[in-house]
Amino acid sequence: MKKTPMATFALWGLVLVTPLTAQPMVSDAAGYFGFLNAADRQTLLQKGELTASGTRASDLPFGPKAPFAQTVATELTVKQPTVAQEGFYLFPKPSRNAELEIYNALNALGSMAGIQYYSLSQKKMETLILESWRVESSDKPAKVPDPVFTAIPPYQRAVVYQKDNRLGDGYSELIYKTAPGELTLTMKNLGTLKYGFLPLVDSQNLQMVFVVVPLADKVAVYAAMDVKTASLLGLEHAKDENFRNRMRALAAWLGTRIAAAGK
Repeated sequence: MKKTPMATFALWGLVLVTPLTAQPMVSDAAGYFGFLNAADRQTLLQKGELTASGTRASDLPFGPKAPFAQTVATELTVKQPTVAQEGFYLFPKPSRNAELEIYNALNALGSMAGIQYYSLSQKKMETLILESWRVESSDKPAKVPDPVFTAIPPYQRAVVYQKDNRLGDGYSELIYKTAPGELTLTMKNLGTLKYGFLPLVDSQNLQMVFVVVPLADKVAVYAAMDVKTASLLGLEHAKDENFRNRMRALAAWLGTRIAAAGK
């Protein structure tokens, strides 16, 4: 199996946070997003999406105002990022045990195969991830099934293999942790991303954070991404929007998994 870098979820750092215990008074979406200004809140509630881009996630307008801002700041560890994206997304809430259903849904790593994103170079939707499965480790690439949990464990480590349709294949480590009121899933690349034959993103320098908050009427998802690209005489900027489109594609995957969890 080729262990070349890939630019996709498999080589991205990812963090997911979701409350694990029921809150005595769970707000609805309109109440929860009171930290946004009226215009931004209305856009999110009407369209189900609110996004912004820049060069550093900590400088973007939405996440730093959120109740979970410190978690995002702690988990995103890219030094001197050059590309950043954030977004809030609203999805239907599972009718059953939301926390456990979401946890199992996001352990279904095989379901990432077939994710599509908008390719700027091709000016059309393309498949982002051709293959995706859990393995024992990058040294033991035997395929293992995705587990189904009956209770959320305090700690879990996983390694995923994925193949990108343009940038090859590679491995990522996933660490799931639970603490009172939250779950974190950290995913970091185990190789270098390349633009052609030129190194573009070093190991662990493309990270994403997802914050999942079950509300009374919806599941709110916040996604943030920091990327540090190498200087390639300006060529690296041709990939900036593709990185952002990939984050949007992964947010859509999360929404699909969350929706499926309630069925």
